[in-house]
Amino acid sequence: MRLIFALLIVAQSCWAGPDQTVIVDIHGIGPSKLAQLRDHPSVSWSAEFGNELLLGVSDDHWGQWLARPDTHAGPGPMRFSEVVVRDHVCTLHDHEPSLAVIGGYEVLRKPATLARATRGAMIPGEPLPPDGVVAREVNNEMTPVVRGNSNPEVQALVDRVNADRWFATLSTLAGFDRNSFNPDLSQAHDWIQTQFAQAGLQTASFPFQLDGAVCSPPRPSVNLANPIGIKSGTDLASEWVVVGAHYDARNANRCDGAASPQPGANDNGSGCAGVIELARVMQTADTRRSIVFICFAGEEQGLVGSRRYVESLQVGGQIAQVRYMLNLDMIGHAVDDSLSARVETLAVFSSELNRYAQAAATYAPELNLITSSATQAYSDHWYFLNAGVPGVFTWENGAAIYPQYHQSGDRPENMLRARPLAAGILKMDVAILVEEAALSTLFRDSFESP
Repeated sequence: MRLIFALLIVAQSCWAGPDQTVIVDIHGIGPSKLAQLRDHPSVSWSAEFGNELLLGVSDDHWGQWLARPDTHAGPGPMRFSEVVVRDHVCTLHDHEPSLAVIGGYEVLRKPATLARATRGAMIPGEPLPPDGVVAREVNNEMTPVVRGNSNPEVQALVDRVNADRWFATLSTLAGFDRNSFNPDLSQAHDWIQTQFAQAGLQTASFPFQLDGAVCSPPRPSVNLANPIGIKSGTDLASEWVVVGAHYDARNANRCDGAASPQPGANDNGSGCAGVIELARVMQTADTRRSIVFICFAGEEQGLVGSRRYVESLQVGGQIAQVRYMLNLDMIGHAVDDSLSARVETLAVFSSELNRYAQAAATYAPELNLITSSATQAYSDHWYFLNAGVPGVFTWENGAAIYPQYHQSGDRPENMLRARPLAAGILKMDVAILVEEAALSTLFRDSFESP
């Protein structure tokens, strides 16, 4: 019934005139107050973006909405069918500027007939889901998530997460200029492999070629590699859990090579350092499944490293061995002490969001978790999910909140609340990882979905 009602709203908006728009702060207001906002008689349609709500309202009531202390003007008159959503992190945007940033997402206006569906990295955005929910704060869900009893064995591993060690790792990575067309990227590759080896992992490398035709003007193609660390499982060693993040970086020019600095501390030294930290945490854990820790190159040029890796698994008949994929990208910046973090997947894997919500409530209650089943092709989880591998993307609340995104100023000192945010995300990830990798002595905990 909810979907039918939502479709009727979409249909009506196709022939109705545009509505005035307002943006309402809905952080932690709870499901009842959220429903009151969405169901207000002056509201024609709504779109939920985590901690903010975009409303289409009547002209007569627009001023009354703007008089509220929790409300400000939206991106201008719009129809529901005209709203297109993209995240600032998308690797190959078109050049159309956004109208507003709402809850970490960029909003554009296009006729629905021109809102192309996401089928790869070169995308302008996605139309709104029929029910208007792009992302939702867990605190605003109808069914409250209650902190459960922690499993002592899981808690012992969660307690190994060391935020200072993680920050030192990303700071070292930020010392390398890591553009995929910079020859120095190979030094970062070797350093990451050394960290994997020191964590007791078997190391490997996945080579591929990055086509210079993706650049404008074109550049010579380059040979790159994804550093890999493998923790072998026991009786289910042929089943893999992949933990990944990209380690390449960029500034305003994604094909800059060695022309100017591109430290990429948050994007994505933070995520690759997170992969290394998870490898250290799991070093002595006895897991039935194998864990493949991998950092991808060529992400900033269109998710190339992860795409080539997934394609090789498909060609080799190994993709069925991958039971789960956990991706980390930009986990080190929060705009306030609420420590908003986002977990994303596709609708087909939406049950994962409930598991993460419970894991966060139990092992990382400091996080303000936002979940979305409307992920797009903006990081290295994408090709795994499209190959049918269950998984998620865990990160901060969108790239648009980070002023140094794709700038030479993306340095460790410019990341706000980096340690507490990353620690919370990594603790949540550990809780899921030990379940997916089947910790030998772990019984299924209460945060597992049926």
